[in-house]
Amino acid sequence: MNDLPRLPYYHVDHLIAEGGTARVYWGVDLRSGYPVAIKELKIRHFKNQAIRNNFKDIEAQMYLYMQHPNIPKLVDFIDMPNTHQMYIVMEFIQGRTLEQFIYNEIGLIPEQKALPMFLDILDTMAYIHKKGYLHLDIKTNNVMLKPDGGIKIIDLGIASRMTDASTNTGHGYGTPAYMPAEQSEKRLLGKYTDIFALGVVLFEMLTGRLPFNSDNPNPTQNIAEIRNKIKYEPTPKMKQFYPMIGDGLQAIVEKATAKEPSQRYQTCEEFAHSINDYLKQNNNKR
Repeated sequence: MNDLPRLPYYHVDHLIAEGGTARVYWGVDLRSGYPVAIKELKIRHFKNQAIRNNFKDIEAQMYLYMQHPNIPKLVDFIDMPNTHQMYIVMEFIQGRTLEQFIYNEIGLIPEQKALPMFLDILDTMAYIHKKGYLHLDIKTNNVMLKPDGGIKIIDLGIASRMTDASTNTGHGYGTPAYMPAEQSEKRLLGKYTDIFALGVVLFEMLTGRLPFNSDNPNPTQNIAEIRNKIKYEPTPKMKQFYPMIGDGLQAIVEKATAKEPSQRYQTCEEFAHSINDYLKQNNNKR
């Protein structure tokens, strides 16, 4: 391909993912020989200073300073002065996404396997929050499953710094099926915003489907229907999709996906505590 980026010290081989603001390529660091993931900001966003600032001052800095085994490491940041193109170079994560695992391989994940995996996700998100950031786009497609069974949280592209009281003015970006009303309506955000998305992820892991979705082929109407369901409809009963799911686990998911932010878990640690209590109670019954 002639349109692949040409970068000093890196061979760019092929495109592996594309989103609204960026493309991700598979490449090789010519100095070390190691594979890397190279994220390129799309040309149409060059003049959007907010997006450029977020790419350089939030996302790249988070990869640099986050010292957690479940967050990819920053290898390099490249700002091309002549073309104004910017690239974030990260370690390449071998594996597949949690979304691929659910929909292409397993269908749904039994709770004995799902809950320990989800606790690992919560631990990583708790670390991000402690560092003063919100992810704002946590979803099964942004969780990588490694061959050794571990996880990596990826795509910090719309992450934001938290202000005092763990809130930040919402900018409305994100993935509709995982966004609580305060995010889609650009209201104040907090840890509870990521908690909602995490509740959706847990529902999806346990049932093999999203709790709030739409089959409308019109993209605008599809998003509107999803947002309406999230705002007004209760979280579906997971038993209707998988009868083995008990009321205790349903209650945990319902609290995480409550309509009002104040009714949700306020921290990932609180969310994890409920899951650990549930696991202990179930183990005692056996």
